[in-house]
Amino acid sequence: MKIFRFLLLLAATIALTACGTSHNYTNNSLNKNFYAEKPIYFKLNPKSQTLINFTGMHGTVLGGVVQPNVKETFQLSLNELANETNVKLKFIENSEEITDKDALVFDTDISEINWHFGFSVATLKTVVNYKNISNNKEIQTTGIRKSGGGDEKNNLKKSLKDATYNFLKEYQKL
Repeated sequence: MKIFRFLLLLAATIALTACGTSHNYTNNSLNKNFYAEKPIYFKLNPKSQTLINFTGMHGTVLGGVVQPNVKETFQLSLNELANETNVKLKFIENSEEITDKDALVFDTDISEINWHFGFSVATLKTVVNYKNISNNKEIQTTGIRKSGGGDEKNNLKKSLKDATYNFLKEYQKL
């Protein structure tokens, strides 16, 4: 019985103290001069994934799953990343909202949203394809959010923010 309690306590400790990935990009490695000139606009593709797929040791101990609004969550992730990086990132509903014909506009297609629950860590992974509307060049990135659990919207927001940050790092290399 003491061994069982010890193992249960150990498992609970691991689950509660599992490291989550940090998603604060205030101190980032983006080229400030590259992104200083004009805003970057992101339009969410209507064919984007809208539901989180759950795999692994997923359960409904504290209730059912609340699927977040992906468009709203993507917009929140852009706003948060813009504040942290000081890069002008803007969410738009359609391209007609932009008056500058030389603006950088990306059609953003979220092709995968998977939340895998392991023994002590849950990993939410998003795969996002960013297509430059002016030249049709595409960059695909992955966003990762590792945590001990948490709510669906916050984890999705952090994973999408990570994917967009990874996109910005790749885009400045072009």
